[in-house]
Amino acid sequence: MKSVAALLSLALLLAGCESTMQAEVTQFSGAAPLVAGRNFVVSAEPAQSGSLEFQHYAGLVGGALQDHGFKAAAPGANPDLVVQIHYGSAGNHTEFFPDPAWGWGGWGRRHGGPWGPEAESRTYYGQMLEIEIFDGAAWHNNVHTMLYQGRAVGDATVNEISAAVPALVKALFTHFPGNSGQTERVVVPLPTSGGAA
Repeated sequence: MKSVAALLSLALLLAGCESTMQAEVTQFSGAAPLVAGRNFVVSAEPAQSGSLEFQHYAGLVGGALQDHGFKAAAPGANPDLVVQIHYGSAGNHTEFFPDPAWGWGGWGRRHGGPWGPEAESRTYYGQMLEIEIFDGAAWHNNVHTMLYQGRAVGDATVNEISAAVPALVKALFTHFPGNSGQTERVVVPLPTSGGAA
């Protein structure tokens, strides 16, 4: 009975872990502050042009900026701010935990290992989202003056960037624009289904 209870406890623990993401958020600000009320456009790089995936993430980032008091620029207008986003894999790692059926005293790989009789393993996939904000007037003159740069890196149990980006956006904008040069750990909920915010 003890092993069954331990197994149930572990299952509940893992279920709770899967509903949130711990993200490391680092933010940098330029000399000119980001003032709410300015308008912006999320600009695609050549490799992102026409990508529906990019458009989806751009919508998430744009929505977060509007939640912080910025405004989407009218089509064709010269924006005050130009926003670019980058996203992708940040590597992966595997963690081991004891198999409750064998007790909690040993650690190792499942089916035996150097530290114990049996253990479960779980692979976590690191995902990254980076946002860069440039001065729009300088951009219009082909000068890239960066006003803000932020990066969020978090682990997910599914190797699918679309499932992680909504949580990474929330993490990055939790304390936006943050304290320049500092990294903080932010815990945010994961979407309940495929990529939905």
